[in-house]
Amino acid sequence: MPQTESADQEMGLVDYSDSDESVEISSSPRAKRQKTTSNNGAFLNAAKDALPPFHPPSTIYTRPRAGDDPALHQGRKRVNPHKVGYWPSHLYIEWHPTSEERATLTTLLSTLQSNLNLTSPSSPSSNHTSITSFLTSDLGAPQPLHISLSRPIVLSTAQKDAFLSSLESRIRTSGIAPFELSLLGLQWHRTEESSRSSSNPQLTSLLSHTNGIVTAFDQPPLYAWAKPPNKDSSSSSDNKNQEDALDDAFHISIAWSFALPSADLRRITEEAFTSAYDSTNTDAGVSAIGCTKTLGDAVRTMRVRVEGIKAKIGNVVTHIPLPNARSRRDKVGSRGLFGI
Repeated sequence: MPQTESADQEMGLVDYSDSDESVEISSSPRAKRQKTTSNNGAFLNAAKDALPPFHPPSTIYTRPRAGDDPALHQGRKRVNPHKVGYWPSHLYIEWHPTSEERATLTTLLSTLQSNLNLTSPSSPSSNHTSITSFLTSDLGAPQPLHISLSRPIVLSTAQKDAFLSSLESRIRTSGIAPFELSLLGLQWHRTEESSRSSSNPQLTSLLSHTNGIVTAFDQPPLYAWAKPPNKDSSSSSDNKNQEDALDDAFHISIAWSFALPSADLRRITEEAFTSAYDSTNTDAGVSAIGCTKTLGDAVRTMRVRVEGIKAKIGNVVTHIPLPNARSRRDKVGSRGLFGI
């Protein structure tokens, strides 16, 4: 996911005295002032009468430098370095989990982190593994999750308006009606190109449309290793394999980590996913007594409604709705994965 750079700037304040304090100071008995020599007295009087130094705004506020500062993003780096006149962009489906779904996902991540913390230090593959949630911001505010429909791409100022116009036209005439997704499991994905899920024709079709626009503007497509089926090919098995490869390309990222996905890490993740879960008591979280389902069961009941896609170009986000075709029923798409 493309990272947005933010910088915390502090405005300097000049410490002027309160007007009441000025009156009190000027009315204080002069007899209490410390005796000084004539030279020192003149210097102190001049210093007292002088106003505090004035700092021009340009010396107080420093505009954020256009560049990559990994310290602002927990050590993460931009996929595409910032360049003046170019706009980092991203196409995606946005999902806002309900409060109950968010509580379940929070419990899932906290259970996984607890299991990782309990791992024996003798296992270097899992030692000191920390995961950072995408569910909330640094201030604790709920954040939407997303399914990527493009890589982090970069558009020039001359391209961005034409790109958005072409994308809107392509989606409007795609014939893809709103649909729903269900969720399958929890997996680790090492890169954006690394993902697994079950077949989903609506997402595959959307990706085909967005990749077509992206490549038309000389940008790399998402999941370039997965080729769409060749209609002219005489081998149905080859087409099936290619279609499956393109279908196996969608996930929702719920957290991130610097850890490499080892066998031990995958095993611990699976144990967390199959942990007993009491959805009626989310504060208690995981409990082995009186639970009727697992965290995985709770995740599989979630549904992601897809009404359109979002195009983020620079800091501007545009919602592009799917065409509401009356002649077609809304379909429930196949399963997908959460990713870390």
